[in-house]
Amino acid sequence: MSSADSFAAAFEGIRQGYETGRIAHAYLIVGSPRGDALAFAESFLQLLFCRGQKAPCGSCAECARVKDRTHPDILWIEPESKSRKIRIEQMREQLAPRILQTSYGGGWKAGVLLHADRLTDEAANAFLKLLEEPPGSSLLLLVTDAVHRLLPTIVSRCQRIALSGGRDDSEAVWYAPLLGILREGGARDPLQATAQAGRVKALIDAIKDQVEQEEKERAAAEAEARADGAREDKETFEARVKSRVNEARTDILRCILLWRRDVLVTVLGAEASVLHYDDETDAIRRQATGLSYGDALAQVNSVEDMIRRFERNLPDDTVLLAGFRGAGAAPRSWVDSSPVC
Repeated sequence: MSSADSFAAAFEGIRQGYETGRIAHAYLIVGSPRGDALAFAESFLQLLFCRGQKAPCGSCAECARVKDRTHPDILWIEPESKSRKIRIEQMREQLAPRILQTSYGGGWKAGVLLHADRLTDEAANAFLKLLEEPPGSSLLLLVTDAVHRLLPTIVSRCQRIALSGGRDDSEAVWYAPLLGILREGGARDPLQATAQAGRVKALIDAIKDQVEQEEKERAAAEAEARADGAREDKETFEARVKSRVNEARTDILRCILLWRRDVLVTVLGAEASVLHYDDETDAIRRQATGLSYGDALAQVNSVEDMIRRFERNLPDDTVLLAGFRGAGAAPRSWVDSSPVC
């Protein structure tokens, strides 16, 4: 079943449950928190709050407020701190009061946890209490693509909606330029390695500019919707931006890692059917030709090294330059003799 078919089938099930009064109090939506799973959560909420003739109409004021996250009966929660975690304070001070109080519109009230897998242990336990004793006409949506990181007790108390598409990187603005870099294969010399690292860094910088603009527009819309017109503080804004940029950077590294693993398994004689990039078979086979197992493995290891270095909050350019120079197809001598930064 395609991603679109999976989405449509799952949503039809939700629609039937809504029309027959059989909506559960909690759903675990498995997919991309910035892609299909987010879109599903928005459609779900529009179904509940829509005031059009055929819900969700997508054009009424309520549907618009769901889309721009200004609906007073919906609380959106995502990692905000520098640790990129959902903290217990967000559960106790934001979600619990909103879910337990009477809705502004006299109907549903909802809480959405984006990247629900990033709940701290304390936050997860606090959230579990809400799941165990949910108030009437309340809905909790957990959105994640890493279910294995959630407490089993949380997973067991939610209706699960698995969207077969998972992450759809092909729609990201950085995907096509990154694919162009991947098709080049390992750098043949320090100059090409530096150029490849610089192009990836440019992709990340462009993402940051886009995210900052989107977050400014979101913050302005939320401030306008508040009675006091107050804006979120600078630290919260910067944490939101950093979290989203780091997420996109992680996606980019994951794509690089999957490509280099495809090259590795091709060196080992794997069929095209097992490749992640099965539509890039020619480029992958070309890169695998004449490449030893050790060199192919070194290319995979270089990405894993980059991931570990980013987790230590090292500068982007330093990590990328070291990673691309460490994955060159040329002899190791130029790698070892070249400065990292």
